[in-house]
Amino acid sequence: MLVQIVDTYTKRFNVHAPYFKEAPRKDTCLIICIPAFKEPEILTTLRSLAKGTPPTGAVELIIVVNAPQNATTEILEINSNTVSQINDWIENEQPNFIHTFLIREESILKKDAGAGMARKIGMDEAVQRWAMLNMDGPIICLDADCTVSKNYLVEAEKVFQAPATKVGHFQFEHEYEKEINPVLRQGIIQYELHLRCYIEGLRQAGYPNAIHTVGSCMAVRASSYAKSGGMNKRKAGEDFYFLHKLVPLGGFKNIPATVYPSCRVSDRVPFGTGRAQMEWIGNKEEALTYSAAIYSEMNSFFKSIHHWYDHDVALENFSDPIKHFLSEHKITERVNEIRKQSSSIEIFTKRFWQWMDGFMVLKLTHYMRDHGFPSKPSNEVSRLLLDQQNIQPSENLESLLIQFRLLDFDTISRG
Repeated sequence: MLVQIVDTYTKRFNVHAPYFKEAPRKDTCLIICIPAFKEPEILTTLRSLAKGTPPTGAVELIIVVNAPQNATTEILEINSNTVSQINDWIENEQPNFIHTFLIREESILKKDAGAGMARKIGMDEAVQRWAMLNMDGPIICLDADCTVSKNYLVEAEKVFQAPATKVGHFQFEHEYEKEINPVLRQGIIQYELHLRCYIEGLRQAGYPNAIHTVGSCMAVRASSYAKSGGMNKRKAGEDFYFLHKLVPLGGFKNIPATVYPSCRVSDRVPFGTGRAQMEWIGNKEEALTYSAAIYSEMNSFFKSIHHWYDHDVALENFSDPIKHFLSEHKITERVNEIRKQSSSIEIFTKRFWQWMDGFMVLKLTHYMRDHGFPSKPSNEVSRLLLDQQNIQPSENLESLLIQFRLLDFDTISRG
């Protein structure tokens, strides 16, 4: 079955032929894809994986050392050093349950070069390797500047042993405690708090697909990857678009193990952790996040959706920004179209949320921010959101972040 699905995918999307002809071990249970561009310390990531509790089967690592065709000599030298580290690790440190494959693509067209393309190269190789075994196994994304918890491999294996699991996301925590630069430490606390405030706000608003979308935390079943058209080539935000393409289709699971992304500054992508840190160093002003009032206003909209299965769309009770946004996106026509395609309210709501996906919700959030609901300080918003959960907010940002991590974990644990 998987062979046919992957064959259709590779032909339709003109996927690169397999880089490696050697079939995976028959007991392979996980394939992990790691893009590496200008990564000076990949050994930290590899050693973290090796120290973890081994799963029941073999693990493949596909590392994609990449660069655009106009890469500087400095970048290529860093990449060469990365390759040397990988080869030394394979020869001297790699445990028996891990088998590493190295892909070098250092002349990628400038228009394509970026995080999405690097992930795509590795994930396309992974899906073809699963097809060699005709096994519908998981493809896991990790970055070359991350470490992982000891249970990372075994929990990933366990979650994907359930056939219903199609896509997953690990927990994440930036290890701000290890950051010796106080400015970067404060910056990463603010950035992670912003991420968690947004997801918690959407949960309180009643959005059913409120999930984190951290690229180094993604996992997807091979068949779902191929059926969805694979990874996109976006230079940044590839993780957000990829996950929100898949999650509305069902089969999403949170994986109870943790990835620890880097807190470093980076100019490699136009947004994300590294860019946020760079901007924080440049400004050092009080960090802002979306107003908590946005989520309250969204809640009235989201609660109305199921009524639209057998009633006309009514916008008069919504705030002006929501009314204007929905009108601009032709909500009445869209709902009528979805209604005609739906034989039950369950199908109607599922199709509605496929249309009102994470990208549309983010666009609505930004529209509201720009039309009457300006961003507010992170500490103010986080306290309001905690109050909504009857949690007494802590006094400082670090403690607030810990509270949000615990709230996140509790929400995930309850399913």
